[in-house]
Amino acid sequence: MTKVSIIIPVYNAECHLRQCLDSVLAQSLKDIEIICVDDGSSDGSLRMLHGYAQRDRRLKVIHKENGGAVSARKAGTAHASGQYIGFVDSDDWIDPEMYRVLYQTAIQYQADMVSSGYFFEGNYVTEHYDGIGEGLYDESRMGYLRENAIYAAAEEDVGLRGSLCCKLFRAGLFRTVQEGISDRLSFSEDKICVLSYALQCSRVYVLKQAFYHYVAHPSSRVHTSDTHYLTSVNEIYQSFIGLYEHPAFTGAMRVQAELYITEQLYKGINSRLGFLNGNLLWLDPYYLDDIPAGARVALYGGGELGRAYGRQLMGRKDLELAGCVDPACKNMHYDDFEVYSPDKLQQWEYDIVLIAIKNREKAMAVKGELMQAGILEEKLRWYEQKEIFWKYARVNGWFK
Repeated sequence: MTKVSIIIPVYNAECHLRQCLDSVLAQSLKDIEIICVDDGSSDGSLRMLHGYAQRDRRLKVIHKENGGAVSARKAGTAHASGQYIGFVDSDDWIDPEMYRVLYQTAIQYQADMVSSGYFFEGNYVTEHYDGIGEGLYDESRMGYLRENAIYAAAEEDVGLRGSLCCKLFRAGLFRTVQEGISDRLSFSEDKICVLSYALQCSRVYVLKQAFYHYVAHPSSRVHTSDTHYLTSVNEIYQSFIGLYEHPAFTGAMRVQAELYITEQLYKGINSRLGFLNGNLLWLDPYYLDDIPAGARVALYGGGELGRAYGRQLMGRKDLELAGCVDPACKNMHYDDFEVYSPDKLQQWEYDIVLIAIKNREKAMAVKGELMQAGILEEKLRWYEQKEIFWKYARVNGWFK
């Protein structure tokens, strides 16, 4: 039996597909099969897949009519002959050691699932891991994992990362679980699948290593508006309701599931529905009270957070936006304000440099770089911006 079946759903991915396939074929674990499911692509994806299949017999191509991510994964899973199953999205790529490490961990601990981290590649690269501790979860510890699978409540963070793509699953059990996932789900299908699998399996290993490279593309569906978004959220809610009667599904899990729905509605208001008042509920503007009146504020970071900070600062009569800098300024063009290269900071007069980076680790690294460049620490500010629904959940005692 093949050790690992790697399933790659493909839909109009010609621009990014080559890097993805090359990274999968370069795996140090050689006993793999690669099942590429073309989900009705209209570009050159299918032709490229057949070209790769001719050069490497481990790669198999399935072509089907367009039916979405869930149906493509089901088609790939049905053809998988491996002992374990993994997934890679066609616009991402993976490190050479990924499946060797995941497979060896699964065998060593006889795990039904191994979960690892990933690199998020946007304007800068950040590492992301599961919010629960590294190690084996079995017998009595499975209850803890399930109750923290959606959120790690104590840390006010995600529990198990929802993506299927940084995990390895025991094939037989996963095939059964996957068949129960609704084809109508257009997003969060991974989250539902991981939670459903956690309810069925008995041994999970959480690994604090990252191998998967999730690449943020401007054309991604999370960057485009969807006027049917609320219908999609309801499909997720109905999937959760279907799990409520499972004997392992606890009241604490229901609280987490319903907070997750709250989060999706909140995201809809901020970005997914295409409202003109985008990001209305995204930031808690309390940080403005900490900035002295009359201060000239320079922003370091021109991404989504920097743009939101800039709008808020420009709306204040008692504060002045001195300017905004970002190493990726060439890719940032806004009507609100211009984004410049970081060397512009040397030419501006400012009282405060506000680091507009949401990820704490990356923000602290930037803070260190700015201090090395001669900017005094007392002039540097960074404010944690947790999603504000956490505040209401905590105040109302949702998590004890």
